[in-house]
Amino acid sequence: MAPFAEALRERVPSRDALLAEAKAQSARQRARLAAGGLSMLLLAGAVWMLDPAWRTEDIRTAVGERGTIRLADGSEAILNTGSHLRVESRLRSRRLELVRGEAGFSVAHASKPFIVRSQGVEVRDIGTVFTVRSDGRGVLVSVVEGTVEVSGRQTPVRRLETGQQVRAGREGIGATRRIDPDAVTAWQRGKLRFDGTPLGEAIVDIQRYRQAPVRLGEARLASLRLSGEYDTDAIESLIDLLPAILPVSLVRGGDGTVVIFGVR
Repeated sequence: MAPFAEALRERVPSRDALLAEAKAQSARQRARLAAGGLSMLLLAGAVWMLDPAWRTEDIRTAVGERGTIRLADGSEAILNTGSHLRVESRLRSRRLELVRGEAGFSVAHASKPFIVRSQGVEVRDIGTVFTVRSDGRGVLVSVVEGTVEVSGRQTPVRRLETGQQVRAGREGIGATRRIDPDAVTAWQRGKLRFDGTPLGEAIVDIQRYRQAPVRLGEARLASLRLSGEYDTDAIESLIDLLPAILPVSLVRGGDGTVVIFGVR
């Protein structure tokens, strides 16, 4: 039996060998768990740094409509006529994109930065109330209260204080100008306010409140100046009033189109 016992001992591991193997397996398992935990931490860190949007919400207003929304952080956004705002839920920041139109923001203080983007322009809030308008002329940023930082893809950061405004776009950021905050926010009270505004620019504002086109029939009329405050709910009355306050005449089409000509 001795030879068979010796052969069996050679084939079956000893108690010490089994204990050593168990310890080795436990160490390998702990190493795998540690590596997995490290990988999860690195992944979580990468996600935190990238700050991806895990949910988006699109908010729109129709032509002639205004809307007010309260954001999850307590901030408030007021949308002007024909506007589209995209609200993004992110880990490290509060980000919104003004796809088109105009919006006013009253920002609640929080640890996460509040950022509004449009046409490659970024507006970073520093505790403030401000408006952003996005159209074919670029992005118009106006500060009603507090401070914001405005930057573009290839432009340095510009800081704006209360009562300041800039227009920004692909070409860069224009000159900072002074504005009347009450005039900038008149639309939030259902008003259009003009103060010696060129008619060409006023027509752009008027157009936003009606579906059918309104345009100048003669380029020279664009330099005429329009002043006064008017109700946005009575845009047609404003258009009808133009010949009484400017040397122009109107031609209305059956489809609602309005063409403005000069008086000869």
